[in-house]
Amino acid sequence: NILKDRRHLSIIANITKTQIKRIESSGISTIDDLVNSSVKTIPKLNHNIFERLKAQAELQISSEGKDKPDFKILPHDNKRSIGLSLLAPHSDFDIFFDIEGFPHIEGGLEYLWGATYFNQLGERKFKDFWGHNSNQERQAFSNFVDWVFERWRKDPSMHIYHYGSYEVTALRRLMGRYGIKENEVDILLRHEVFIDLYNVLRNGVLIGEPSYSIKNVEHIYRQKRKTEVASGADSIIVYEEWRSNPDGLTWQTSEVLNAI
Repeated sequence: NILKDRRHLSIIANITKTQIKRIESSGISTIDDLVNSSVKTIPKLNHNIFERLKAQAELQISSEGKDKPDFKILPHDNKRSIGLSLLAPHSDFDIFFDIEGFPHIEGGLEYLWGATYFNQLGERKFKDFWGHNSNQERQAFSNFVDWVFERWRKDPSMHIYHYGSYEVTALRRLMGRYGIKENEVDILLRHEVFIDLYNVLRNGVLIGEPSYSIKNVEHIYRQKRKTEVASGADSIIVYEEWRSNPDGLTWQTSEVLNAI
């Protein structure tokens, strides 16, 4: 909040410490200074990066006080695998995938594997795989891979969409930890079935938000969340409380797991 009150450059989404130092060396110390500056180039800072940071700052300022932030679609070239060009044609077997992990035990625990998909009637469905200990985690991992691999075999043009690198990193880690599903995971990775929507968005759209976390990005397309668990950090806290005092063993019987 102190940096936000000072309008410090660090509140600009995706800016790095090195970039901040180089911009400050040119006498620019706030987000407002950057937007209003007539400076065209910054020593040791790529011109395109500087222009993008300035455009990001402009959008954040213009979005202040708005429920729906301003955004701008970046130019993209279908001949290059970057930004919106990474998006694949639709498949009825596409999956939208997210993991909830719990880091506060040795080795961590990927306790919820959640997938949204559409059935043959075009209805949106949710499929979940839970693991509250290592044995259950192993089984959840195995069942998830079997399920998605079968969908891929039915339609090799399908894709698994996720946000950020966490999901693929977790798959690789558990494949190594348990020594199972190496062939299936390797095939899915080699065929580029996984599409990281963070990479798509980061290079395809500018959004007037101080962060490109999914909870910030969703401000441009949905109403504010009213759920108890609104972020990954929230889920860690809530899940830790559930582990200490479970109010049920499944999401159907537990208000806490249902909220997650």
